[in-house]
Amino acid sequence: MISTEILKSELNELTVYQLRSLQYAIAKKLEEKAAAKTKSENALLTDEELDMLAEVMRS
Repeated sequence: MISTEILKSELNELTVYQLRSLQYAIAKKLEEKAAAKTKSENALLTDEELDMLAEVMRS
């Protein structure tokens, strides 16, 4: 894990363009995570539930 002080000093050395690129990349990653979470919440059964159902049906 990177220390807070190192992170602060490295962020201070970035240009405005680099900071905007970093902000865009973080926002995109958060959007992907939110979409994946929404997709899994909308599923009828989770993967774990499907596995349990398959196991019960085999018995």
